[in-house]
Amino acid sequence: MKAAIYDAPGQPLRIADIPDPRPGPGQAVIRVSACGVCGSDLHATTPEGDLARRGAVLGHEVTGEIVEIGPEPVGNWTVGDRVYPIPIGSCGRCPQCLLDRPEECPDPLTFGALGPDEPDGAYAEYLTVSLSDLLAVPDGVSMDVAALCEPLATGLVCVRQASLQIGDRVLILGGGPIGQAITVWSRFFGARRVVVSERVEHRRELALRLGATDTIDASGDTDVAARFAELTGGEPDVVIEAVGRPGMLNAAIAAVRPQGTVVTGGVCMEPDSFDHLLAYFKEPVIRTARVYTKADNEFIMEMIATGRIDPTPMISHRIGLDALPDAFEALRTPTDQCKVMVMP
Repeated sequence: MKAAIYDAPGQPLRIADIPDPRPGPGQAVIRVSACGVCGSDLHATTPEGDLARRGAVLGHEVTGEIVEIGPEPVGNWTVGDRVYPIPIGSCGRCPQCLLDRPEECPDPLTFGALGPDEPDGAYAEYLTVSLSDLLAVPDGVSMDVAALCEPLATGLVCVRQASLQIGDRVLILGGGPIGQAITVWSRFFGARRVVVSERVEHRRELALRLGATDTIDASGDTDVAARFAELTGGEPDVVIEAVGRPGMLNAAIAAVRPQGTVVTGGVCMEPDSFDHLLAYFKEPVIRTARVYTKADNEFIMEMIATGRIDPTPMISHRIGLDALPDAFEALRTPTDQCKVMVMP
């Protein structure tokens, strides 16, 4: 099969032919329909991050069609089913998995090669997945939109960690795919004002389409906190950081109201620091957002299928596998991109 291979930081992905995958016990092989390019893949392939496995296939925001099922199958899946595999992975047999809490599995089968032991991911024509991690893609939901379930789940857990209250004022630092997903859920769960701070004009415009009440141009020397106060009449109750760069946590603490909540949604691949004296006087609640649940993903798929949310505008580009190396590098300094969807 054809796949995009990651070799080392500073080198673009390369397209190559590699052996077709085969399913093991409790697994299936899917023909990839769509796979989103995730910011974590970009971070993990930098010299600072350098987490991705050499010679591997990245990609975990995926949907596909089952083409082969291995021995000892789990569930009632059949060849031809349209599926979304939850990428956190699980074994399907431990007590946590049997209680339908795969996110707590002690022996996860995560794919995407974002670590030395993770199997290959979905920047390819085919992918091996665990049958216990599959969700059906409902009729009427396109496969590329269904693949947005993963970044939407990341955004949902950020909002859940924020303990958002109806009427809250929310500042989102960063208008990439995760920032856009946080925008969707902040409005969905009752925030009165949702302000997205972002350097790229296209992403600011997109945030307004997805529910933001206001945006802030973060380029130049903009005082984001002061601009937020001008727009909303006060400080944010919640600040969610969705950039993942050094200094952003401190910026979030500086912006939030006293005893407000800061959530770190961006994945910073470098050690970061913050002003302890500033935090001492602000007394913010600082929470991280690491993992979503199977229930989160089921909820999101239902919200898409029933039309309660429409994340389609997040998809800015649909490309073939051959175009991925150039598109991947272009995302490091985005202009008109948000979610780039690879459709082999």
